[in-house]
Amino acid sequence: MIRLLLAHQWKEATRSSVWQKNLAINLVLGFFMLIMLLYVVLIGFFMNEIVQAVKPEANVVDVVNRSLLYYFLVDLSLRFFMQELPVLGVQPYLHLPIGKGRLVHFVLWKSITSLFNFLPLLLFIPFALRMLPEVYGTGGAWMWVAGMFLITLINNFLTLYFKRQLVEKPLVTVGFLLAVVGLATLDYLGYISVGTASAVFFRALGNNPILVLVPLAALVAVYLLNYRFLMAHTYPEEMRVGKPAKVGDSTEIGLLQRFGEMGTLIGLEVKLILRHKRPKSTTTMSVFFLAYGFLFYTNKVYTDGFAMLIFPGIFMTGFMMMSYGQFVPGWQSAHFDALLTKRLSPYTFYMGKFWMFVVACTAAYLVTLLYGFMPGVGIKIMAINTACFLYNIGVNTFVILFMSTYNKKRIDLSKSASFNWQGVGASQFIMMLPALLIPILVYLPFGLMDKPWWGIAAVGVLGILGFLFHRQLMGVVVQRFQREKYAIAAGFRQV
Repeated sequence: MIRLLLAHQWKEATRSSVWQKNLAINLVLGFFMLIMLLYVVLIGFFMNEIVQAVKPEANVVDVVNRSLLYYFLVDLSLRFFMQELPVLGVQPYLHLPIGKGRLVHFVLWKSITSLFNFLPLLLFIPFALRMLPEVYGTGGAWMWVAGMFLITLINNFLTLYFKRQLVEKPLVTVGFLLAVVGLATLDYLGYISVGTASAVFFRALGNNPILVLVPLAALVAVYLLNYRFLMAHTYPEEMRVGKPAKVGDSTEIGLLQRFGEMGTLIGLEVKLILRHKRPKSTTTMSVFFLAYGFLFYTNKVYTDGFAMLIFPGIFMTGFMMMSYGQFVPGWQSAHFDALLTKRLSPYTFYMGKFWMFVVACTAAYLVTLLYGFMPGVGIKIMAINTACFLYNIGVNTFVILFMSTYNKKRIDLSKSASFNWQGVGASQFIMMLPALLIPILVYLPFGLMDKPWWGIAAVGVLGILGFLFHRQLMGVVVQRFQREKYAIAAGFRQV
């Protein structure tokens, strides 16, 4: 049965018109991928020399053991934004004498072929074969590798489960991501030590191979969690007639359906982000820029004042809004003409984007509150970031949306995200200036009068007023859009 399903998957891929068009590109990418994997193997083989060059007197095995859990945390974060969900067109098989459980198992096992699962093997097996036998013995070295690979698979199935829950129960996934960020923050602030726990576990794993049962039991639990979730979401009555249903693929975001037409628009926007590389990479970057505060808040040159702290506050709590919003409505350029023919209110169209930006800014703001645990400047950072967050949702959202009406450059979502300058024009650079400079200018008079807290309060109050009058401000944006919509449509038609 597995061989039959694999044959069907291969035929589905090779008979697609996309396969023929991208064959040459895939061959070139495959060549560069092989070179990259060769570099990974070489790094693993010479890891001893690399570590000694950085820390000449350190024990290399201990350094690697301490670093492994950090590696898996980074791996988990990258997987969540970059790893694709494995799917299988299940509807053609449901009327055949094939157990549904076999189909689900096939989808789950299919995910193991992801490149993310083989990178740690290529990186750490050369190191283990070269360095660990003399420390843990041959058996201990292989159990060390086995434990590391089992944790890799745990990351794999955790990613699949929480990415699927993002559609069904988004709060569960958000809570999981916040827990990971909180763990990293507590470790950075010194309240816990992930490195110490990592060193203890992997040292014990090498000395006592029976401990490999711990990650094995966790892997079985996470696998069964995914299995039960997929089994519960592959009933025929849940599938729409005329659409190829897939195991692991959801079509509606139930939470958003409660908000009517605007919720539907937000749901479509979320799907656009999840299904296309460029919007996905744009939003992914906003997550990594949440760590931008470590560059500012650890430097006393910046933390002694107030004005310099407004910039990271605006930047971190509003980066997703700015980076994604600067290309509105270019994300819809391929079907913009169709949108104009629908009975869709421009006010609803833009209000959906407004509330999506509010949620994104709120999530980023809650993460930046963790900087408040930093000694000495914690309360100050929390207060400034709160004012910046209020300013972003009350003022900058409308600045970005208003400036977006000057955007007339088409974006092809099928293109790669790397080195792609489609849709980039002068308006993208101009809109960043008021978004970043105006709050500093609002603060400046109070700072010159030596009343910095009044200046921070003024920034926050301005944001609150903007949020309270968001309907009136949105009306200004919509009026501008109504005047420019045909010029925008004409620009989007130019390939």
